[in-house]
Amino acid sequence: MTNEQILLVAGPDGHDDELVAAVAAHAPRRVTVLIEGDDPTWSWSEQRAASARRDRLATLLTAVERATGASVVGLVGDATTLELGGFDAIVAGAHLQTAA
Repeated sequence: MTNEQILLVAGPDGHDDELVAAVAAHAPRRVTVLIEGDDPTWSWSEQRAASARRDRLATLLTAVERATGASVVGLVGDATTLELGGFDAIVAGAHLQTAA
């Protein structure tokens, strides 16, 4: 099964390896990685939590690109603020869901 554009939602618990494998199984061309979080200072703060989010995002971006060859972008925020209609599928947890 091929999905052109996938949203990967990495929740607070992790399971990043399983998420990457689930995305790779669908041979996407574009992947948006979203780490759920509500810290607007995640991109520049010197705090440990913000640094950990940046490191996790960088690791996920690299892993997804290597596993899929897709164009990959990432952000930290709330999935409810995204327009989900532009995605062919959503990977969250261990489940792939067709976008509505």
